[in-house]
Amino acid sequence: MFDTKKERREIILFGYGKLGHRVYEMLSPYFSKITVVEQADELIQDAKDHGIVKSFTADFKQDQELIDLGLEGKILFCAMDEMAMNIFLVLSLKSMTKNATIISISTSAENTRKLKFIGADKVIDIYEASANRIVDIITRPAVTRVLDEVIFVDNGISLEEIEIPFHSFLEGKYVHDIDFKAFDLILVGITDREMGDDFIFVSRGIDHKFDAGDILVLLGESHALENFYKKLTGPS
Repeated sequence: MFDTKKERREIILFGYGKLGHRVYEMLSPYFSKITVVEQADELIQDAKDHGIVKSFTADFKQDQELIDLGLEGKILFCAMDEMAMNIFLVLSLKSMTKNATIISISTSAENTRKLKFIGADKVIDIYEASANRIVDIITRPAVTRVLDEVIFVDNGISLEEIEIPFHSFLEGKYVHDIDFKAFDLILVGITDREMGDDFIFVSRGIDHKFDAGDILVLLGESHALENFYKKLTGPS
């Protein structure tokens, strides 16, 4: 993902809560210049306790305090635990910079759409990253280090196997026909009984036809998985 040398680009990391802390740990081996900015004094103290000298408090609602950080030409990484604050930050940073790269964490498909719409250059969707990581664990173990701690830990995300029952709304449809994001889920793969229990990674681009007995491997929060299961087993 990054060069083996330390990247020369500077990062301003907004947030040092649960997500920001892990993002910092992920980035620090690759980037030599990272500034941590938070609104909460106790989180900045936590950053300093972890040896992060360049860590400052700022009021994100005060444009001048953000401008004084020196935003131009830098990577601005929004990793606040509160998604509403990430959306607010992206909107503010976009309006006051011309030559900065704005990246944000997202914890839902809806927030991803909002962040992209308001101008984030890159959105790291935890659901998408989780699904891709599962594929990498099995097929490319060496790449799983990046984002490892950001994805599953304490985010309430589960991986479940759900068998398609007879006469469900999925029978006879293809993968491209179903928008799993509308259910706040990611379809990671399918086990097809007719193909000898072979596991099919959806990320490989195969447009599989759903049949009763197929087993879906789905990623999402528990309530979203439960709602999908009820719809799947209810009247079609």
